[in-house]
Amino acid sequence: MGRTVRTYRDGVRIEEERWKDFRRTLRPSQRDRFDRIFDYARGFADAGTMMVTPRIIEVILLSALLEMLGELDEIRERVQVLEKKIEETTP
Repeated sequence: MGRTVRTYRDGVRIEEERWKDFRRTLRPSQRDRFDRIFDYARGFADAGTMMVTPRIIEVILLSALLEMLGELDEIRERVQVLEKKIEETTP
């Protein structure tokens, strides 16, 4: 019988478990950030499922980077709006 390929969600869960000792040594604020990486990865499950790779951590990290870049873009846009308002109100 052939080998069953594990699902992306299972792979994320397995990787999260594999990194638990590392997570335990982090400060609480760092743990929150660490947990967000795996939350982001779960949010990209549809795309992650399409990537057939034995190194699921690559997909997890890329998913986290995509989410963080999206947040960074939103922050930049907000800063630009605020800067424009400041320029308009400054004599």
